Amino acid sequence: MSEPIFSDELFASYQHWSGIPTFLRCPHQPNFQDTDIGLLGFPYAGGNPVEHMQYLGPRTIRNRSMGFARAHREFKVDPFKLARIRDLGDVPQLHPLVPDLQAADAQAYYEKVFKVGIIPISIGGDHSVTWPILRAARNTRFPQPLGMIHFDSHTDSMPAMGGTKNHAGGFRIGTEEGIIDPKRTVQIGMRGPVALLEQDDWSNENFAAVITTESFVEQGEESVIKKVREVVGDGPTYLSFDLDAIDPVDAPGVADPEINGLRIREIMKVIHGFRGLNLMGADIVCYCPPVDNPSQITALTSCQLLHEFVTLIAENVAKKRTAA
Repeated sequence: MSEPIFSDELFASYQHWSGIPTFLRCPHQPNFQDTDIGLLGFPYAGGNPVEHMQYLGPRTIRNRSMGFARAHREFKVDPFKLARIRDLGDVPQLHPLVPDLQAADAQAYYEKVFKVGIIPISIGGDHSVTWPILRAARNTRFPQPLGMIHFDSHTDSMPAMGGTKNHAGGFRIGTEEGIIDPKRTVQIGMRGPVALLEQDDWSNENFAAVITTESFVEQGEESVIKKVREVVGDGPTYLSFDLDAIDPVDAPGVADPEINGLRIREIMKVIHGFRGLNLMGADIVCYCPPVDNPSQITALTSCQLLHEFVTLIAENVAKKRTAA
């Protein structure tokens, strides 16, 4: 076997502290040209009444992800050779103090992304960023309700509240608006005390599966993978990942931490089980850099998740290109 060529460019790809930061050291492409997968920062925190530092998440993850321009060890593929992956920049924040107007602005921006055929992977921001993305998808390329894989410690299925429906309770509102298909929706990782005993009733009554952390541990990763694949099927599916699904040991810098959560090893195994699913977009939300630990472990966890999502989608892009 020939010895691999370790070039200066490859050596530089590990230096997260060097160069102008972009997500995964990808080219900055704000004009949306020559792009299959678009990485976007969504630095917005106006949809969470508890914590308001999530807007700092994209910049921190950009910095640390500079060292993640790498091949995928387990899948044995290099996503950066499979697809054109670009950093599109940040979603414009024109009305950050008015949630409904900001959501409309973001939706208009993402409609441009979807119209040119780009698959977006977004870094928030709080969990309210998901809804303008999905509204844009529905208005452009996906006329039917979408499947949803939702990692979180909370179901986020509350009705409109706090004077806006563009808050982190959009999984119910998204269903009511016809954006997501409840029969093709799985929620994973719910745990912790609740404000009301009835708080999760809407999700349990409407979504195909709500897998609590306790249930996840009891049934194991393979069973969870099987259930997710059964529910979402082959149709277009969005993957939304709230970092508080992870135990604070592995992700302390989150907006609404809950102890006794899933460990990152368990989550990675499940995500690897999503290989081949028809993912039409994804997001990672609720990272609060100021409350992360000095080693920025939550940022590192986020970077790894970003790399996983990019690889899953890049494989799909390559397969479709080959089939065409």
